[in-house]
Amino acid sequence: MTDASEPEAHNGQAVIGGIRTLDAPEGVGLLTLKFVHYPGSQQLILWLPQSGYQGYGELSVTRGETVIERGPVRSRLNGSVQILFDTLPWPPGDYAIVITHDDGWRHEAGLRKLEAGVAPPAPELPPAPPVDLDAPPIVYRDGFGKVIPDTDLEIRGNVQEQLARQFGRRVEYDGNVRAGSVIYIDPMHRIVFSNEMCGGSIKVSVEIPSKAHWVDATGAPLWMRDEIVAFVAESVHRDQASSWRYRITETSIDFY
Repeated sequence: MTDASEPEAHNGQAVIGGIRTLDAPEGVGLLTLKFVHYPGSQQLILWLPQSGYQGYGELSVTRGETVIERGPVRSRLNGSVQILFDTLPWPPGDYAIVITHDDGWRHEAGLRKLEAGVAPPAPELPPAPPVDLDAPPIVYRDGFGKVIPDTDLEIRGNVQEQLARQFGRRVEYDGNVRAGSVIYIDPMHRIVFSNEMCGGSIKVSVEIPSKAHWVDATGAPLWMRDEIVAFVAESVHRDQASSWRYRITETSIDFY
C-alpha cells in the first residue's frame, strides 16, 4: 500500500539550460548543474562558483507561479558550494532556479522536466576540425621506387578516430548505487561495468576486467584500458561520489 503522505513520483528526465550570472562583478563565475537519473530516483546537483557563505542570500525554485522551494542558501548547502535537489516529486514543466547575493547580483538557471519516457535531446558535439578534402595524399616510395603504404592517410585516420573517441565518449548509469551498471560509451565501444555497494571502508565498488581478460570482456584493445578506466573513475567520482575518494586496482574502482 502506498503511503498517502508520500509525494507522487515523476520519473521524467530533465534538460538544463539558461545558466547565467546577472549584474555581478567581473570574475564571478556561473553555476554548474548536473542531472542524475536512475529508475525510481533522480537528483539535481548544483555547484556555486564560490563559497555559499560569502554573502549569498536566498535560493528559490519556481514552476510558473508555483513556488517549489524558497529559503536561505546557507540552509541548503552540502559542504560549502554544493546544493542537492530531489527532483523526483517535481512534475513535468519549466523551472527557474534563482540564487541572490547580498550585493545585489544573482545566479539564474533553467530546468525543463520531461514527461516519463521522453528522451532528452542529444547533446551537441563540438565541431570537427576542418579537413582539406582537396589536398592530395602524400605518396612515399622506397629506394627502388616501390610505393610505401600511405602513412599520411593512416595518420589522418588515426587522428580523426582519436578525436571522435575523445569528444564522443560519455558514461551512463543503470540501476542504483546498491547494484547497477556503469556504462562507458564512445563511437566504437559500449562497455558495461557492474557496480555494487560494499561494507567496511569501501562504500561502492565498480568491477573492471583484469588486463588478462580485458580484450575478451570489452572488445577494446588493451592499450585503451588505462585511459577508459581512468575516464570511468573520474566520471563516477564527479557525477555520483564527489565527496568520496577512489582507488583503482587491477580488478576494481573502489570508492571510500
